[in-house]
Amino acid sequence: MGRGRASNAYGSTKATIEEMLENLYTSDKEWTISLLRYFNPVGAHETGLIGENPNGIPNNLMPYIQKVAKGEIKELSVFGNDYNTKDGTGVRDYIHVTDLAVGHTKALEKILTPGVYIHNLGTGKGYSVLDIIKTFEKVNNVKIPYKIAPRRPGDLAEFYADPTKAKKELDWEAKRDIEDMCRDSWNFIKNV
Repeated sequence: MGRGRASNAYGSTKATIEEMLENLYTSDKEWTISLLRYFNPVGAHETGLIGENPNGIPNNLMPYIQKVAKGEIKELSVFGNDYNTKDGTGVRDYIHVTDLAVGHTKALEKILTPGVYIHNLGTGKGYSVLDIIKTFEKVNNVKIPYKIAPRRPGDLAEFYADPTKAKKELDWEAKRDIEDMCRDSWNFIKNV
């Protein structure tokens, strides 16, 4: 279905799975398949009762920031500051987990009719690592110490969604902004 080449093994695996599911539908048109491509889910439920708290050292930015804010980890490593972006750090599309949950509900409504449905669930806006750090500090009144580390192999300078099709076909769009994501993340983790 006209995919570009993946920049890393993770992306290649996702593309392969999508292709396998599309082939399944091609061989049996009674299947209904929804492929949701979501970008960087962050945040927590606004009540602070449900959120993400991984064991050990986190692999994703927001849980890492949370652990630094709580004093569980000394500082955050920012991987690369020489990308061709506004501040040199990687830019990603972060989506609030609540918006993502609503996207799943809308996708379930869509799959009442057999077919293969592919939708990007993201905001369509990119935020740099430093944008996230500064926003987290501002909305939560905490300091996040960080150091610049070498780039990770395979990381792109910028990567964000085009959610146009999800808006058109699912009547879905992200409603929460990066401040909500940072505030809700901290509201959950500070009491854990």
